[in-house]
Amino acid sequence: MFVRFTVSFLIHWDSPFKLRTSHALNFILRNTKPVEHVLINDNTPSEIQKAFKNLQQNDRFVSIGRAARARAICDYIFGINYSRFFGLTLGVKGLSVGRVQTPTLGLVVNRDQQIENHIKQEYFELTADASLDERSVSFAFKPDKPYLDNAGHITDQSFLSDISAHVAVPASATVVKLQKTEAPPLPFNLVKLQAHMNEKYNLPVSRTLEITQELRDKYKAITYNRSDCQYLNAEQHAAAPQVLPGVMERLGLQLPLNYGIRSKCFNDANVTAHHAIIPTAAKFDLSSLSDDQKAVYTEIAKRYLIQFLPPIAPEETKAAVSVPGKGTFQANSVHVLDKGFAAFYPAKSFKETALSGIPTGGYSVKLENYRIAEKYTAPPKRYTQATLITDMTQVAKYVTDPQAKAALQAKDKDKKGENGSIGTPATRDKIIETLIKRGYAQDDGKHLVSTQYGRQLYDLLPDDIKKPDLTALWWTIQEDIKSGNAKISDMTNSVLSSIRSHLKDDYSTAHVDHADDKKEIGKCPLCGKPVYENQKAFGCSGYKQGCKFAIWKDNGFFKHFGKRVTPSAAKALLGPHHRYLEKNLTGKTGRKYDAYFVMKIKDNRPDFSLEFPQKRKDEGGRKQK
Repeated sequence: MFVRFTVSFLIHWDSPFKLRTSHALNFILRNTKPVEHVLINDNTPSEIQKAFKNLQQNDRFVSIGRAARARAICDYIFGINYSRFFGLTLGVKGLSVGRVQTPTLGLVVNRDQQIENHIKQEYFELTADASLDERSVSFAFKPDKPYLDNAGHITDQSFLSDISAHVAVPASATVVKLQKTEAPPLPFNLVKLQAHMNEKYNLPVSRTLEITQELRDKYKAITYNRSDCQYLNAEQHAAAPQVLPGVMERLGLQLPLNYGIRSKCFNDANVTAHHAIIPTAAKFDLSSLSDDQKAVYTEIAKRYLIQFLPPIAPEETKAAVSVPGKGTFQANSVHVLDKGFAAFYPAKSFKETALSGIPTGGYSVKLENYRIAEKYTAPPKRYTQATLITDMTQVAKYVTDPQAKAALQAKDKDKKGENGSIGTPATRDKIIETLIKRGYAQDDGKHLVSTQYGRQLYDLLPDDIKKPDLTALWWTIQEDIKSGNAKISDMTNSVLSSIRSHLKDDYSTAHVDHADDKKEIGKCPLCGKPVYENQKAFGCSGYKQGCKFAIWKDNGFFKHFGKRVTPSAAKALLGPHHRYLEKNLTGKTGRKYDAYFVMKIKDNRPDFSLEFPQKRKDEGGRKQK
């Protein structure tokens, strides 16, 4: 803290930081002096000196801090009470419920259920060939909207079979060319960086945040790291000639940067509390960084460097043959005139065909070699840490209540990097980490998948506390607090009222399998759903749908032989042969023998019997011992 005639406080002016600043000034320091704020994104000494020349009055931050305080208190009340209530009710230690955590779990649960319940639907696509300017071109038929189903597909094969009869012979084809530009991707904000590092290097999103903090605090190598913004202002553009030569030297790069280029990332109007994450002018030895630190710094630096390289210049050639009242046969090809930044940085690929060599104009063609391909709809892809943290920034697209959806989108109306989000750049990685730590989800290195425990917990929680809609409701109250139309107590009382109402709910028959009992043993022989191990049995996960299949660990038939059903035994019994070999059983005379425990289904229940392995015979026909 720096004291002159006023108190100047170093903060980042979004809500969480304002809350901490207000707490420090009012409750710890008991400050009575006027307050001004220093807004810092780049913590190099020269940039800090610049920031002190632009002090901000405290008045503009007071209402933000008050609303942030209300949310912090309510998150505390919500998390502590619901976690304790459901933990005690279900008899599970370490269970947690949270305003952001639980809807995030819901994203994973709902995605997994969509995949598992997906019923593939058949649809059809039509293609044909034609010769244009002595070049063979393949056309794809695009039906008019009225013929498409809700997913944009043609499901009636006969409709496509009849199309050729409606094509003129010869038909008229039109070829046009479009000159386009493909701008470089924007510099990173935190979420985009976390997603990129997870996809390219399989780096956990939480580790990426830790590394950016290390790069900023220890090396002063990058600007503020918890930013939700991908844009920069004119000041960064003007400073680039002083910053980027040192960055290139550090990375061993020689790029033809053009500082006269002003890419779309330089837009003062789109800069919010913070600007995009970019390298600073700080000097440090790159070899002193760990491999992961070096990778994160390099990706941040390269994404900024390409803002001063030309865009890609693709030339798109399109050809179209109209089928009146039915649709259009279309073909397209892209020829890259100038690679631009893509000569240095990976970019989207373009498909070039013979069509690119055909001049613009009208052509008389004959469509032939009609082909109808059978296709099938595919389920959505399973989440990864990268795609989940990205969806947390745009969760409004999954919200069905119109008012809640509108409120979530209004919350982020001034943020170009987010559209109806939950969580903040500073907390989202911890939310995902908690889902894994609590056993609600598993990360197998490729995908993030909900566990049986996570699904059961999410399913039994009330809708009003497990959906993103709650964040929308809180935001509307926070806005009233900012404008002076509500008090902090109005928001806390609303949360307490909701908690009291749910304390009366009956969960006496509710059950969740503990996180340690989440491993799938096999498939249920009755309904095909996964079988999981719990404390007493290996039970079917379809019990809510009425399936009663279970193999009890203390099964009477196994106990007769002095055995319990182990996970390996259950896995074998649920396998294709439904049998498990148990060695060294002891007979009544004390003799040791091997035998198969065999499972058959009788009256929708497992029934067990014993079978003995057949002894092999030697070449003389004698039984081998």
